Amino acid sequence: MENITSRFDDKLEMSNEICRHAVYSNGVETVKEVRMILIDGEHVCPLCRREEANKRFEDEVQKEVDELKAKRKYRIFESQSVITDIDLLNASFGNYETTGSEESANKERATKAYQEYRKGEVFNTWLTGLPGTGKSHLAMSILRNLNEVEPQDKSCVFVSVDTMLMRIRESFDNKDSKYTESYFVDLLTSVDYLVLDDLGAETGGTGTDKRATDFTLRVLYAIANGRRNKSTIITTNLGKKELIKMYDPKLISRLMGTVYQIKFEQASDKRVKVLKF
Repeated sequence: MENITSRFDDKLEMSNEICRHAVYSNGVETVKEVRMILIDGEHVCPLCRREEANKRFEDEVQKEVDELKAKRKYRIFESQSVITDIDLLNASFGNYETTGSEESANKERATKAYQEYRKGEVFNTWLTGLPGTGKSHLAMSILRNLNEVEPQDKSCVFVSVDTMLMRIRESFDNKDSKYTESYFVDLLTSVDYLVLDDLGAETGGTGTDKRATDFTLRVLYAIANGRRNKSTIITTNLGKKELIKMYDPKLISRLMGTVYQIKFEQASDKRVKVLKF
C-alpha cells in the first residue's frame, strides 16, 4: 500500500480506513490503496482531494478557453463581413418598415427562419424578388440576431457577392492582399451562418443575358460544396429560371439544398424616396 500520507505533517491524525483507486496504464487496471486521514472528524483521502482539486482547475481553464473561443467567433461578424451598404449595420426586425401585407408576412417569415435556426435546424433561406424591398435588411436582421444571442458562440458573416469577387480579382495583381480566393472560400465555408447578398449582381443583375464566368462559378461551387451541412441565407433579385440560365442547374441546386423561400412580388422599392415640396 502506497504511503501517500508520509508527505503530511506527523501531527495529522491517521484513519484506519483505506481508499481504493482504480488506476489504468496501457489498458491494464491496477488498484492503489491509500490510507485516509481525519480532518475535523471526517475521513479524507488525500489522493481523492488532489484529484478533485485538479478537476476543478481543469474545468476553470476549459471554461476560460471556451469563453475565448466564443468571443473570437462573435467578433468574426464585425471583422470579416464584406458590407457595401453601411446602413445595413443598423438593420433589425424592429426597424424594418412594413407598408403592405406582403412585407408584413415576409417579416414574419424571416423571424420564423431565425427562430428555427436557433433551434439548430439546418436549411437555406432565399429572399428573392423585386429590388429595394428590404431583402438584405431582413437577411441582416436574421444574421445579427444569431450573432448576438447568448452565449454568442456562433460565427456569422455577411458578404456582398459582387464585392467579394472584386476583391479576389484584385488580389491576382496584389500579392500583399489577404483577400485571395482561398481566403474567402476558407472563411465562408467555416462560419456557422453566412449571408450571400445580391447573388447575380456581379453579372449585371435583372434582365441581363450574361452568364457567370468560370472564375465566378469556381468560387461559388467551392462555397456551396463546403456548406452542404450548414445554413446559408441568400438574397437575389433573380428568379430560379434566371439563376439557372446565369449559372447552371447543378450550382443553384446545391445553393438551395433544403430551401425556405421569402418572395417579394408586390412590395415597393424602399430606396426610392419621393420628395414633396
